Amino acid sequence: MLKEEDVAVSNVKIDLTRGKDNPLESIKFFKDFGCDKKFPIIDDRVSHLLPAYNEDRIVRVYAKKPELVDVVSEAFENLQLRMYGEKTQVHDTPKKKRSRPSN
Repeated sequence: MLKEEDVAVSNVKIDLTRGKDNPLESIKFFKDFGCDKKFPIIDDRVSHLLPAYNEDRIVRVYAKKPELVDVVSEAFENLQLRMYGEKTQVHDTPKKKRSRPSN
């Protein structure tokens, strides 16, 4: 049975300084250098290079004991399925590094 003390969780939020709000909504734009009239820019005029989401959350789950890696990984995937209806894991659990042969 998996216990809370067997798992470590890192929950990191990365945003563009305004949480979930688009930072461009607070900026007024001008037509040219000499213009006094300011206006907001609408979403379809914004570069496609800007992200569609203004906040990311990265959750990493670690097993404190090597023998629990598979159980913890499966539990985390099941949690994602229940919460989001899909596994949203970007990176799979890395395989253990092989030691270099000594020369």
